[in-house]
Amino acid sequence: MDEPRAGRPANLPPHLRLERPLGRGGSATVWVARDRRRGRWVAVKVLDPTSGPDDPSVEPTGERLRRAEREARALARLGMHPGVATVRALGVDDTAAVWVVTDLVDGPTLADRVSLGRPLSAEECTRTLRSLAGALAAAHEVGVVHGDVSPANVVLGADGPVLVDFGVGGVDTSPGDRARTPLVAAPERLRGGRPTASADVWSASATVEWATDPAAPVTESTRRILADCRHPLAGRRPTAGEVVERLGPSGSDPGG
Repeated sequence: MDEPRAGRPANLPPHLRLERPLGRGGSATVWVARDRRRGRWVAVKVLDPTSGPDDPSVEPTGERLRRAEREARALARLGMHPGVATVRALGVDDTAAVWVVTDLVDGPTLADRVSLGRPLSAEECTRTLRSLAGALAAAHEVGVVHGDVSPANVVLGADGPVLVDFGVGGVDTSPGDRARTPLVAAPERLRGGRPTASADVWSASATVEWATDPAAPVTESTRRILADCRHPLAGRRPTAGEVVERLGPSGSDPGG
C-alpha cells in the first residue's frame, strides 16, 4: 500500500507501535498497531488534515480534536458493548492530523464476505440486523450517531458483527457532512442532510439487505422490518431499539 497522505502519527503514546496500514478511504487511513501495555492489537485511524480547500469537512485542528473527544467520551459510556469497537485513545500529531485508537476486530468485513460470493443466509440476515440495531440503539441512547453504517464498516468478528468507524465525527451533525456510503445512505443524507439516528437505521437495513442472498427464505416479518426501516419519511422509521424489540431476543425467529 502507498504511504498515506496523513503519514504516521508522530505523537502516539510510547506503548503503541505502528505496524502497517490496514486501509484507506476518503480523508482517513487506518493502521494496525500493537498495544504493548495491554498486549493487544489495535486500530489507529488517522484523519488527513489536507483533504483539500473545497472539502467542507476540512476544519481547524482544534475543532476536529474537540469533535473526536466528544465522541470518545460518549462512546466510553457504552462500556464494552459487544457490537461496537471500543475507543481507547485519541490525539493530534505534528501535522495536525487527528488520530483515534480503537480495539482491532479480527475478521472480514461484510463487504469482503459478499465479494467472496458468500452472501448472508436468511438466519444470518435476521441475526445481523438484530446485532447492528442493538449496537446503534446503545450508541443513540448516549447521543452518538454513526453516520456511515455500511458493508465496509461491519466487521464479522468471532463473537458476531461489530460496527466500526465510530471513532470520527459520529457526533458531528453538521449539514452537508460527506461521511456516507451512497450505496446504502438514506435519501436525506444523499441530499446533504445531517447524520441522524433515523438515517443510521435506514443504512443498517440497506446494508443487511444488500448483503443477503436474494434467494434466501427470509421471513415475512423480517422483510417487513427491513422495509419499515427504509420508509421515505425519516419520522416514520422505527428506532434502532424498536427494531431490536420487533426482532425478539437473540436466537429467536420473529416469525412469518
